[in-house]
Amino acid sequence: MTLWSTLVTVAVGAFLGSGAAFASNLLAGRIGDRRREAAALNELVHEIHFRRILRRVEPRLSPRADVLDPGYEKARHSASTLRGEIRRARRALVPRSGAQPDLDAMTLACNAFLDASEADPARYQLFLMQLQARLSAAVARVAARSTGVDDLEPGNAELAPTVPGLAVPTEIGEPRL
Repeated sequence: MTLWSTLVTVAVGAFLGSGAAFASNLLAGRIGDRRREAAALNELVHEIHFRRILRRVEPRLSPRADVLDPGYEKARHSASTLRGEIRRARRALVPRSGAQPDLDAMTLACNAFLDASEADPARYQLFLMQLQARLSAAVARVAARSTGVDDLEPGNAELAPTVPGLAVPTEIGEPRL
């Protein structure tokens, strides 16, 4: 081999090696970004799942709910703080993520509940069940589109024993003397 062919071979090898390293680094970064996005979305889905106020109920009128019904303020506070959780998950999305429209729909559903329940407090339970249905649909779309995201119904979390055979106490026993 001549000096020139050796230099060309070394230059091409170095160029291809650095290009392969750059491409693998880029690929690893994107995979990491997608994993972080899926983790943030899954955390949001679980947060919505554990919101007790979103448990499905038969909506009833609650006259003067803004004054007499403590559930009214709990529901409004929960929907308001949920918007913050959605915002936090949105910050973890990769650019042009497919989950963006679903998170926007979740935020709009919270806003619609807050506006409607403020305008007509007596019907807040109806508006709350509409919020639950909209969140459920958005969660299902996110879970269908993203691997690693569970499809959990909003407000449907239940306590269960963590140890097989362990019974959860349901009453207070007599004091032992």
